[in-house]
Amino acid sequence: MREPPDSVPSSLLYNADIAPVAPARKTWNAWALFGVWASIAAPSSMLVGSAGIVFGFNWWQVVLIALLGDVITLGALIVQSHGAIVYGLAEPQLDRTRFGIWGTFIPSWARFFVGLGFWGVQTFLITEALVSLWIIAIGERPELMALKSLSPGTLVAHFPTLFWTMFAAATVGQYLILLKAPPALSAPSLKWLSRWMPIVSITVLTFVFIDFVHRYPVALTHALNQPAAPLSLAIVPVLLVFFSSNIHATQVISWPDMMRFGRSVRAMLWGQLGLPVIYTMTILYGALMTGVVHAMTGHAVYDPILLVAGFLHPEWLTVVILLCYAVLLMNTNIFSNAVPPVYDLNNTWPKQLTWARGVTIVTVLGIAIGAWSLYAQGAYAYFNSWILFVASLLGPFAGVIVVDYVWIQHGHLDLADIYRVGGRYYFYHGFNVRAILAVAVALFVVFMGHFGLAFPGWIYLSKASWLSGVVIAGLCYAAIMPRYRGTAGTSGNDNERGSA
Repeated sequence: MREPPDSVPSSLLYNADIAPVAPARKTWNAWALFGVWASIAAPSSMLVGSAGIVFGFNWWQVVLIALLGDVITLGALIVQSHGAIVYGLAEPQLDRTRFGIWGTFIPSWARFFVGLGFWGVQTFLITEALVSLWIIAIGERPELMALKSLSPGTLVAHFPTLFWTMFAAATVGQYLILLKAPPALSAPSLKWLSRWMPIVSITVLTFVFIDFVHRYPVALTHALNQPAAPLSLAIVPVLLVFFSSNIHATQVISWPDMMRFGRSVRAMLWGQLGLPVIYTMTILYGALMTGVVHAMTGHAVYDPILLVAGFLHPEWLTVVILLCYAVLLMNTNIFSNAVPPVYDLNNTWPKQLTWARGVTIVTVLGIAIGAWSLYAQGAYAYFNSWILFVASLLGPFAGVIVVDYVWIQHGHLDLADIYRVGGRYYFYHGFNVRAILAVAVALFVVFMGHFGLAFPGWIYLSKASWLSGVVIAGLCYAAIMPRYRGTAGTSGNDNERGSA
């Protein structure tokens, strides 16, 4: 990795938190990087598998669709991670090379608000686990289990004061952990979590699954023999919604924030195996557990916390698992939904914002957005609204990112110009208009039907969301952006990179 010149620290585009990670501080090995996937493959990922059953698919259809989504995501993640490992950069700084030193704010703020939305949903799940523990402690679990159908709104409706008190406690706990994770120190608390959470995550989720299906063998047989959903034009939109839900859209544009601490590209490649291995496993767990409950009760309970709180025995085991779930969900929330928005804030105002200030702002805004209300509306409503919107919004950025790094720049970046006004990445007054145009075209096509401009077949483009955005934006960008002809470590010039 090339070091930027000594003049860079005085730049208004620079501070210590967003500086390239020095080789001596790139200490995350393959296990630590693999551990990030195992850490975020928490109960919330089982939710996707459970939702597949709600949508009408059987367990093996759910797993195959999820695996396809994982493999497609993996390609984009490897491209993203390569830039982070080689140059030691977080995503907002990498995006300066694609969208311009000021244009980078566009993808940064897109993922900023997406991250805050998911932060609220994850904190809601953490709170469900804490409230369930309290219900067990005061002896009111039988009342919970007696309810005919359990949904994300159940605990809020029956224990509102307790629920929001626990929500506040979960928020403060995550805030304090983040304060102990400054990038200038290689995020020590996050690294520690990434080392131990894989063991906790895999062990706990596997134990719950085995105990669950062993406890209800007859229902498991029914779940395993559920007929496959017949493929027809009528089900294709639902299939595409579920497929899009298995594209890890936020990870694609956030992964460099963690990978920048990786030791080598080789370590990164081994670490990325965590995606297809761990996620496919947890999707299977969620699908079969929900299938078992559906066979027993006639209701497809898809909330991972309520599956444990309502159906796992004995009580002491339920307590242990809920405690573990709360920790796993908190870890997922920190890695996926808190760290990236803090980087985005620092990228916008590098001289004004410290890590601690960014953490404070992200916490406050995450509460204010309140995206958990969408989760509480039901599985299909949540996936067809919030998840589909996120995938549609972030897909075009991913298309530009992949094409730019591989096809346009050939993996060659100039560290000094990333932090310099007027350099190679200044483009047109700090904005790469071509990249922004490619994203705008893709967003217009994906969302146009919502404004009365739909054409025959548009619904399929819309439901494919992330993939549609990647392909449309990527092709547009490849067609209009000149390829870089310089060499690594040179400034290049605007004629080679395109002044617009």
